[in-house]
Amino acid sequence: MHDINYSHDHELDEHDFLGCCKDCRTSVDIIKPHIMSFAKKIKNYTREMLEALSPDDLYRLYQILDDLAHMEAGVHLAGLILEEPDIHRELPVIRSYYSTFFNIHEAHLAEELLKSDTPWQTLKSFPLYPRYETLIKKQTEAMYVSRDTRLAFIGSGAVPMSLILINHLYGVRSVGLDSSFKTVELSKKVIRCLGLEKEIEIIHGDDSSLKELEWNVVLVAALAEPKAQIFQSIRRILKESRQAYVIFRTYTGMRTVLYEPVQSDDIRGFKVVKEIPPTGRVNNTTVFAELDE
Repeated sequence: MHDINYSHDHELDEHDFLGCCKDCRTSVDIIKPHIMSFAKKIKNYTREMLEALSPDDLYRLYQILDDLAHMEAGVHLAGLILEEPDIHRELPVIRSYYSTFFNIHEAHLAEELLKSDTPWQTLKSFPLYPRYETLIKKQTEAMYVSRDTRLAFIGSGAVPMSLILINHLYGVRSVGLDSSFKTVELSKKVIRCLGLEKEIEIIHGDDSSLKELEWNVVLVAALAEPKAQIFQSIRRILKESRQAYVIFRTYTGMRTVLYEPVQSDDIRGFKVVKEIPPTGRVNNTTVFAELDE
């Protein structure tokens, strides 16, 4: 692992959890040292230190957490693991790192795309590209997509991979909103370098900007905050007779180690009509919701 060391370097697999249905406490005891070790490690990094890592080292550090998030533990065991008092106390640190990792990693990817002579090839070589592709395919299979579909994405980020792929694969036109001026400017450059400026618009804004835009599907990013405010803004807009529906991404099972899942209070006034669980190494559960009249 080069200069990134991990004290609990035994690779967990299904053999570690044989019989866990008989003794969940043993399974918690097996995985706890791995989570606690990662939390201890990540506390040694400031944001500046993470930004100073090479993209490869940054990704290797993330991979430790990613492997923990993708343990086949089941919902019940995942709950026991993440509610264990010592682990639960470390979740804010771990989740803060996860968010920071994506901000930095996207900035690295954007830089690579902008200096590449073959940006599409560079994009497809991005380690997480296959996950986004799987996520978008599953999401779009559950949507009604037509030539009139106009997607708004809250929290689109420096490299709006979801918008890029849904256009590339299905021809859906979209608008991405981000609250950071710096991120918006970088994202616009990325869109131009991929030749998608006529298909994808990026604007500086947040949930309050939706009322001034044309859209009939709104997607809320998994890391977009504050969730309750975003959903209440969408609810007010939809109640004004707008024909549209809402898609949001959240975390379930062991993947909630990565980020706080959307809570029922966050989506007050909405009813969930469909959930698409993650498959393979996809992190997000995709949820379709509509107004609860």
